[in-house]
Amino acid sequence: MELRDGFIVGVHNYCDRWCERCAFTSYCRVFAAAAEMDASFDPNLKAIVEAPPLERPQPAMPAWMHEMTADDAASTMSDEEWERYRPRILPEHQPVDARATTYATRLGEWLKAHDGARPWTTDPQCAEIVWFSTVIAMKINRALNVMPDDDESEQAWSSDQNGSAKVALIAIERSHAAWRDLVECAVTSPDEAQPFVADLAWLHEALERVRSNARRFVRPGFDEPDEVARLC
Repeated sequence: MELRDGFIVGVHNYCDRWCERCAFTSYCRVFAAAAEMDASFDPNLKAIVEAPPLERPQPAMPAWMHEMTADDAASTMSDEEWERYRPRILPEHQPVDARATTYATRLGEWLKAHDGARPWTTDPQCAEIVWFSTVIAMKINRALNVMPDDDESEQAWSSDQNGSAKVALIAIERSHAAWRDLVECAVTSPDEAQPFVADLAWLHEALERVRSNARRFVRPGFDEPDEVARLC
């Protein structure tokens, strides 16, 4: 685990974006930036937010870095080049991405039909289903996107695709458990839950197959309990 300025490097890349339930907000640079922005709108915190930063000596930029920066500024990518090099989802993986999107869309439509009905506005299992539906779609899309020159057969188990897939798998499992709890508690009927549960089961199996090394990915902070314990 790498710390930089008191923040865990990369912790925000492999979380579920549910800051209210996260134990790592005090080590998350993204959360700190969002909190600072919110505080800027609070007149009681205006003096703190607008206080000048501590002055620290900045190391001189090496000559090679100046050259690289100048080269980057001078170079532009044409539409044709961007189309050639942009990340994309392989054709054989597109059904997985499409089904994840369909799950989130159908769930949104179903919830709209139940707008304001209890317990969808109060039940914690319902809240998990709603929250994770978009997480599943976003993380699966990120897990399936590859660069044109990526070698799928030699993909490192520590890749970003595997990290994103691991987050998606965890979200799928928690969503599946939440649906099961709702049925057992008679909050919703088996017939209503079945199409969504079927989507989750299919996505889980497909993602495990496409990103078979996802479970081995070590998420900064979340999968490093010994290192986190030393922070306390």
